[in-house]
Amino acid sequence: MTSVVPQETPPSVYLIGNSLTWDTVPSKLDGDVKWHVDCGKSLLFVRDHPEKPCVASSTLWPQTLKEQQFDFVSFQPHYGTTVEQDVEVISGWITLQSKAIVVIHTGWPRQATLGEERTSTDISQSLFHGDAYFDELFQRLREKHPLREFRMTGAMNLLHAIADDIEKGVAPIDSISELYRDKIHMTLTAGRYLMHNAMRRSLGQSRSVAGFEKVPVDLRQYLNAKLDQLESGAIRENK
Repeated sequence: MTSVVPQETPPSVYLIGNSLTWDTVPSKLDGDVKWHVDCGKSLLFVRDHPEKPCVASSTLWPQTLKEQQFDFVSFQPHYGTTVEQDVEVISGWITLQSKAIVVIHTGWPRQATLGEERTSTDISQSLFHGDAYFDELFQRLREKHPLREFRMTGAMNLLHAIADDIEKGVAPIDSISELYRDKIHMTLTAGRYLMHNAMRRSLGQSRSVAGFEKVPVDLRQYLNAKLDQLESGAIRENK
């Protein structure tokens, strides 16, 4: 895996996704950052129904992607679509951005199905948050767009690694549920800190604690170690 070197000049960034993209806290990213976020929706739905996303501060993709060229575009697949559908939708958006680096935000599973989704290998089914699905998605996108650079946030892999540490008894938390605020969303403190910095890493931005000062120091140090492992390749990102 190639190390992501932080950029000196803050980039322009556009993110499309749902509340799992919102949990990366786009407003705290560096640079010119815009988003189209619609709660609980797949990329296919966002493409076909862009008119009224749940996040009022969204700039709608049909106008934004045609009027501005971004340094980075981030897409977050979600439950309910197939690999074929995600490739089709993402490819359509990529063609509107001639030079942007493409970031695939993996999101993460509902806490109740984290283990099940992680080990699934049947890519004929609809989306699941496991390596098999995102490896296939990455491969097909790269085949269709061989000159483009693709990156992945590895958000789901961070949770997988933390779950392993909890099972081994070496994590500073007792349950993965301590990073969730409900069935699927991250806590506003440690959970979002982790996902915000996973996104920053994919964009070549330095790690930031701004807005997350309430995360206990020992837990923040542990999460930083996981982010370091993602950077080094010790936590699997993608093939």
